[in-house]
Amino acid sequence: MEDRNRWILHIKELRFRQGASILEAERIALSDPHWRRWVERQINTDERCHKFARSHMKANREAALIYKDGEMLKLR
Repeated sequence: MEDRNRWILHIKELRFRQGASILEAERIALSDPHWRRWVERQINTDERCHKFARSHMKANREAALIYKDGEMLKLR
């Protein structure tokens, strides 16, 4: 839970500093290998994160940062 809160705060901070949309801030955050590994693990092991990832995919379609590969969700 602590890491999830840190992720949310990180995205908020990036949005503020960069004047970025949520999608742009997430793209920036995922350029960091630490966050990328954490998100990849979370979207496949944490049910709540998995649901958020599926919603992200549905809302963003081709622009989504996540895609389904078999049974796994992966980052672009």
